[in-house]
Amino acid sequence: MKKRTMLAAALACLLLSGCASLLERDYSVVEPYANRYWDTSAEDTLRAESYQDLVNSLLLLVEQRAEEGTIRCYGEASAAQQTQAASREVRLESTLGSYLLRRITYSCEAGAGYSTVRVQMTYREDAEDVENMMTLSDSQSLVDLLRLAVREEHERLTARFSYDMPREDVTAAVESLWRELCGEEAEAQQTLEAPPPEDQTPQDPEEPVPAEAAGEEEGQTTPEEAPESTETSGEGEAPDAPPVQETPAEPVYPPCPWIVRFYPDKETAELVEVLLETPEEA
Repeated sequence: MKKRTMLAAALACLLLSGCASLLERDYSVVEPYANRYWDTSAEDTLRAESYQDLVNSLLLLVEQRAEEGTIRCYGEASAAQQTQAASREVRLESTLGSYLLRRITYSCEAGAGYSTVRVQMTYREDAEDVENMMTLSDSQSLVDLLRLAVREEHERLTARFSYDMPREDVTAAVESLWRELCGEEAEAQQTLEAPPPEDQTPQDPEEPVPAEAAGEEEGQTTPEEAPESTETSGEGEAPDAPPVQETPAEPVYPPCPWIVRFYPDKETAELVEVLLETPEEA
């Protein structure tokens, strides 16, 4: 009985020490990264303490497709000039802002220790959902997707690359497809305009062949028609020059009427939009 009591007491000590060790462990709460930009002292208000915070706050509003927002700027972010620069950077240099936004307007109001910026954003009505766009890995993938869009008579094609694609690679790929389609159309037109083959009726084997025709077929010639000999025994005469083979001229196609837009409009871009309408139709 005494042993059982001591065993129960030892087990109780172990359990208590285990629980204590669990309670003493550190733990952390995982919160969304965007939560750090919201001001806890004001509802539905973002907080910016630096220029980069101000840019990130505007980008957060764009990601949420918010048409308006309020940002409290503290310290270095309180200047109106920084608000203007941040709005321009988001509108022209970011991928989402350059593609989705038409314009950004704002107003600044100075307060005690901070300034309040109220932002209004206007978005494109014809913009596609960036999250659902097909992600491409190279320019050849763009050509394949663009060929399908032309076949299905789409008005535009918007694609997203997995990395910033150089402009010259995209432009070269689009123009190469245009030349390819022009070449296929030219070949089809030549096939339609080619004259039909002449109807050659075979000659009846029993029909006598005229003597003149028989002589021509056998290669016979009359003395009057015999060619003059061109052999000469003179020295110093140049040998006959080989025939000159003319190189076929490369086909000339009309310039590509498709309009290519890059987002952002830099030397490299992540989003590419190709307008397949001709200038007369656009």
